[in-house]
Parts: sequence; C-alpha cells; structure tokens
Amino acid sequence: MYELKDKEMIFIFTGPNGAGRKTIAEMAGLTLNIKQVLSYTTRTRRQTEVEDEDYYFISRESFEKAQQQEEFIEVIEFDDNLYGIKSKDIETQLQSSGCIYLILNGEGADILKDLYSDKVIRIFIYADKDKLLARQQERGDSPELISRYMLNYEKEAAYRDECEHVYDNEDLSHTMYDITKTLEKYLDRSLQDLD
Repeated sequence: MYELKDKEMIFIFTGPNGAGRKTIAEMAGLTLNIKQVLSYTTRTRRQTEVEDEDYYFISRESFEKAQQQEEFIEVIEFDDNLYGIKSKDIETQLQSSGCIYLILNGEGADILKDLYSDKVIRIFIYADKDKLLARQQERGDSPELISRYMLNYEKEAAYRDECEHVYDNEDLSHTMYDITKTLEKYLDRSLQDLD
C-alpha cells in the first residue's frame, strides 16, 4: 500500500445518488486543480456517461482477474455490479499532483478512511428526496433504477454523521463556494477571499 506523504490528501465526495456529488467534485477539482481517481465498474455505461471520464467500464471477467491479482485497494458490490479503485491509480495521481479526489459511496469511503486515516476527508453532499427524484428523472434514469436508488436513500443519508463535512446541495453555487473554502484550508494554498 502507498504511504501518503506529509501534504498529500485524499478527498472523498459521497452522498445519496442524485445529490450532485459528481458535479460538485468535478467543479472543485477543476477550481483547485485536484485530480480525480476513477473507479472501475462492471455495470453497463449509461447514455450520458463517457468511458475514462465517469468510470472505467470493464467486463466482470477482467474485474475479477484484477481482483485476484490484488490490484484493487477497495471493492464493493452494488446492485449486482462490482466497483473498485486500483492502488496504482491512487499512487500515480498522488505522486503527480499531491492531492486527489474520489466519488464513492459510504462503504468505499470507509475502506479508504480505514487505510489512510486522517489523510482522508469525506465530504457528504445531500439533497431532500424530492430533489433527488427530480434529478434522477432529468438525467434519464429508468423508473426501476430510481426505485433501487431511493430504497438506499435512508442508509446513504445516515452516513452523513460519519463524514468530516456535510453540505446540503440546495443551491449549487453556494455549495461550491463553501466546499472550495473548506478544501482550501486543507490545501493551505492561501487563495484570496474576495467576498
């Protein structure tokens, strides 16, 4: 396992599906020049998703082979699909940029927190059920998929108490402003606050 150096950090964006964690994570990454480490998954790519930008979409056979070779630092199964982060991807991104972010569910976030302790900062993004439902419908998720996501809402929402920071994504611009200020404290880059 890679040993994180003094200023290296891992930020994990988590929360219920549809809360905006991906949008916020990507915006924060661009704003603060933090690189993302993508997950590998066996699930089918959605119409709106892009290979090598959203996930690495691989066959179950390829995933299980990599798992047998102990390439993954974390693996979870959700809805009969496997998801995992490769150790070498974390190491490579940390060595090139010093700080990284991931978008994970609570189970994956806990695995990395257990491995890297205080070097992992979990940022929980949430929204109320009605907003989540509307966002999932807007992006074209099937009623069956939305139903499965909503079944997990209470469990995912309860994870907020485990996280270092919690944000209600009621208004994207305000949420982004608050998160950027929070992350900047960890990065210690002394950005000027013009507010």
